[in-house]
Amino acid sequence: MSEGDSAPLQVDVMADKDHQVLPFRLREMEPFFEFSEIHAIAKPLDTLQVELRFQSKLALREWPTEYWITLGVGVIAFLLGSVSPEILSGGDARKIGLDGLNSIHGLAYFQMLLSLVFWGWFAMQIWRLFPIMRIHALSLLFFWNVSVIAQILFHKQQADFPVGATLGGMMEGTLATLVVMFFTYYFGRAVAETRDYHVEEYHVHEDVRLMEIEMAEHSLRGWGFILTLWFVLITLSAWSGAHFVAERGAERIGAFTTHLLSGIISIPLFMALIWYPQRMLGTGAEVKTRAAINAKLELDGLQSTGNGNESQCPECEGVVNIVRNEDGVITVPCLEEGCSGKNLIGSTCEICSTNAPNRYICPHCGVNAPALDFLSDEEAW
Repeated sequence: MSEGDSAPLQVDVMADKDHQVLPFRLREMEPFFEFSEIHAIAKPLDTLQVELRFQSKLALREWPTEYWITLGVGVIAFLLGSVSPEILSGGDARKIGLDGLNSIHGLAYFQMLLSLVFWGWFAMQIWRLFPIMRIHALSLLFFWNVSVIAQILFHKQQADFPVGATLGGMMEGTLATLVVMFFTYYFGRAVAETRDYHVEEYHVHEDVRLMEIEMAEHSLRGWGFILTLWFVLITLSAWSGAHFVAERGAERIGAFTTHLLSGIISIPLFMALIWYPQRMLGTGAEVKTRAAINAKLELDGLQSTGNGNESQCPECEGVVNIVRNEDGVITVPCLEEGCSGKNLIGSTCEICSTNAPNRYICPHCGVNAPALDFLSDEEAW
């Protein structure tokens, strides 16, 4: 067997070492139906199927009972707030605000309080179970409510919205919807850039083929589809709910049914959105955009560039990740194989307890030189 034939096998073996904790791998999945056999342009549909199948199979295998209980609590909270006698009857159109709340009595009032309790329980469970996603998760829940408010604003003067809609009656609702869209985009970008940073930090390798395998294993195309679908469903649920309430008398049963179905489906999608990045990145990660990561480095006193590397080898001019903070102290990567720590020279690595020497070995050519020699001349200022 030639060297060229054996290289791909070696890459697969090395890639497996980083994913031993997974019961199966993304590259092992097959699509349910290969649309690419019909036409090559449909290849993205096959990729989407593979990733959704991988995520679903992994969730069904790994979600503990507590996750499923939390999911059930969320569904119950949604149903208690939606299937209410007060909503079905249309309420009293002459009472609004606190007067409207005070007009609710009996079972409807108890059901409203119970729904709030279940939503609070659901939010607390999300906060506890998903530590690296907790802020983003609660923000998603908040903006779900903003989406509902947007549809209420659309229907406030236009009961048949979008039929007969006017620009004047859409301004407030459009602004609220754009805010939700912006945050959803920002959330997706933060997860994607954190994924990129994770691969660069923990799966870096000089073999380009191995890096491509690692990036493919950490693909977020399926997750991005779930995020887009979740946004569409919460918007549809909010619109259909407001559309049903806008015409009192429970005549728009189709809108009410749409509200229930889209809302119920949105809850497991919501949990999948916050579970999968945490499963991929680990509980020690921080989900931030690269700009936020660079800003944090600057606040911590570390200089940063676009690619995270400040210096180069004095012998081969290969790029190395050595920086000097504002106090003039040099920070070098940990020399222990497999460790991703970065430490001040003369200190001890917080991850593997290895001492950081004053000299550094270039990973490209192997030259051993003082860490100061790796800093560029621009540091002289």
